[in-house]
Amino acid sequence: GFGRKLDSDFLGEGAGYVPTREFYDKRYRKSWNALTLLSLSIGQGELGCTPLQMANLAAIVANRGYYYIPHIIKHVEGRDSLDSRFYERQYTKVDSKHFEPIVEGMWRGVNVEGAGTSYAARLEGWDVCGKTGTAQNPNGADHSTFLSFAPKDNPKIAISVYVEHGGFGSAVAVPIASLIEELYLTDTIMRQDMLKRVLDFKINYGYYDAKQRKYDQKHPRK
Repeated sequence: GFGRKLDSDFLGEGAGYVPTREFYDKRYRKSWNALTLLSLSIGQGELGCTPLQMANLAAIVANRGYYYIPHIIKHVEGRDSLDSRFYERQYTKVDSKHFEPIVEGMWRGVNVEGAGTSYAARLEGWDVCGKTGTAQNPNGADHSTFLSFAPKDNPKIAISVYVEHGGFGSAVAVPIASLIEELYLTDTIMRQDMLKRVLDFKINYGYYDAKQRKYDQKHPRK
């Protein structure tokens, strides 16, 4: 599902970008090798992914290798069903057995203190799985991301949160995702301290803030 639209019913759905052999031939004048592509495996380099594609990745891992085309509408009054494409399993080319170590690692990252950066996403009794991400940004503070699903077995929700200039993945993306999962799975939010932390969070634009301060110093408002 990467590098193309997922055929969802989301208006303005983006395709993201997965570089091709032709791209690298042109960029490096046909002088590149496997090391050139290494950074793609950790989501850097020329790879471009939409938040929807990342949420879909969470669903693929949760389902151990397949997904359903994302859609907004669950049911239309007066219709027996939606378009048939929304009910068909879309299989990846990765065997389901290869997802188990990934699922285990994502579970440990949330549920074993000190094993990862996602411990704040832990929900007692729900076996939440997750992976934080910190997307480097040359024009200011890094972007905060978190990929998650729950429960580990028989999953009910998959989610991706992306906060521009949010800093580390654990800083704000984790609590946002965790609160959404708590509300979805339990129909309430008990962790009011976490909710307050999210509501009080201030985006650090970093580079842009510095430029604005410099401009304001030269051009004081009357």
